[in-house]
Amino acid sequence: MQRDIFDKKTLTLFFLYLLILLYPAAETVYPFLPPMLGLAYVQWRSAVRAKNLPLIAAWMLYALIFESVWGLPLYGIWSMMIVTFVLFDYKITQTLHMQTVIKVLSAVIFDLLYFVFLYGYGVLMSEKLIDTSAVLFYYFAADILGVVLL
Repeated sequence: MQRDIFDKKTLTLFFLYLLILLYPAAETVYPFLPPMLGLAYVQWRSAVRAKNLPLIAAWMLYALIFESVWGLPLYGIWSMMIVTFVLFDYKITQTLHMQTVIKVLSAVIFDLLYFVFLYGYGVLMSEKLIDTSAVLFYYFAADILGVVLL
């Protein structure tokens, strides 16, 4: 009996979308759960390269839900994803040839650009969007570890 690969892909997408809907809400309840924005960027980047529209939509939905739950400026993650992909991705992949290093460097650049974006937005709007505490270093380290492991 042969298994249908379409059912496997559909089931995988279903659980991914379910996780995307539940994880940002769980982050607000349990602060030890890191946002994993760099991991989302790396997965979005690989989905863009593979031209996989359902996965592209899934990771962009995660970014939108994350921003909505935390009260961050909408579409900021999307814009930083596109800026990082357009400006840095080609140069990173042409210079380096180890996939793990490319993923880690992409996540680091994306995270740093997003923090700079949030800081700049906060300065322009006279708000404090991010707190410069030790928890950011934990989130950053957990994000990089997630990229390495996945």
